[in-house]
Amino acid sequence: MTPEPTRPCRYCIANWTGMSNRIPGRTTPPILPTGQDCEWNHERNDQPLYDLATVLARVFTGDRQPCDEQIGWYLLDAEDVLGDYDALPLPGRWRVRKLPESANDGERGIDIRLRVNEVTYVGLEGGKDSRGSLVKLSTFREWHREGNHG
Repeated sequence: MTPEPTRPCRYCIANWTGMSNRIPGRTTPPILPTGQDCEWNHERNDQPLYDLATVLARVFTGDRQPCDEQIGWYLLDAEDVLGDYDALPLPGRWRVRKLPESANDGERGIDIRLRVNEVTYVGLEGGKDSRGSLVKLSTFREWHREGNHG
């Protein structure tokens, strides 16, 4: 079990501050996240998580040098992918690229397809009060074969 962080990471701070600053009519300073908020947002507090979130931010925002807020947007997606590496050694470098969508992706709840270090992932749609997630395409197909759609 990871020890509870005492301070939030800089990416969570930037993300919370950025969101707060975009609230129309806001006149008070934003309430900053705590270490516990940061832990709730992403289980890991390690460099591979931040490295992968940075690469995801580059790919999805188109910015070669994404800001901390943009990296913060992809922490949960990076967490989803890193969960597949629990029993495997982490790669020394992350390679991410978008893939073309398939004809029936929308009907199946797929927002995007991407390849992370030669493994295909699908980004599943979220709901009004829930975020989507990244899962291996093979896992997604297995869910459908078993009749469990996630």
